[in-house]
Amino acid sequence: MKKWSILFPVICIAILLWIEQGLEVSYLWKTAAKILLFFAIPFFFLKAAKLEFLHVKKTQKKSMMLALGIGAVIILTILGAFILLKDFIDINALQLDLETRVGVTATVFPFVALYILFGNSFLEEFFFRGVLVDLLKGSKLKWFLPSFFFAIYHVAIFLPWFEWPILGLAVFGLWIGGLIFQWLNEKSGTIFPSWVIHMCADIGVLLIGVYMFYL
Repeated sequence: MKKWSILFPVICIAILLWIEQGLEVSYLWKTAAKILLFFAIPFFFLKAAKLEFLHVKKTQKKSMMLALGIGAVIILTILGAFILLKDFIDINALQLDLETRVGVTATVFPFVALYILFGNSFLEEFFFRGVLVDLLKGSKLKWFLPSFFFAIYHVAIFLPWFEWPILGLAVFGLWIGGLIFQWLNEKSGTIFPSWVIHMCADIGVLLIGVYMFYL
């Protein structure tokens, strides 16, 4: 395993978090940066695993069915957690942050939701469950670091929104979720099972967005 196998994702994540939290740019520019760092650079310069993890025909039907079942449970878990923790979350501040810093309003939310559901979920699976797992192939770290980076990246984005106890719980939950994603992918050698679960998780989050903006 080469040092840049760890250094590369750290740099990519640090740049994206700097853009996300430090620069006042539109969601469109943040999306462009994510496409560049999570997809374009690995695709053209790192030649990650010859993209074997995108071979649809290798994906086992059993893995996909299991992914759908887990995805349904995750949707219910996210909605249940939101109902339980709603009193500890400043919904108005969260909505204001989305509108002012991120640029997501009730008007553009449907379009952003479609991108998150299909585009963003694919970018993250391509990077965290495809590229990083292949970069760490042959090392025991491949079971720890991709899921850890996945959790840290998301929690860092949520920093302005939640208190530390909830953030800690989110890191643990995302790390465990990442391990489950990766375990399912190992059976097929592709990222499609985890992509299905990821989209299901996004459905749960987006339903909360519907509640914030329209209910």
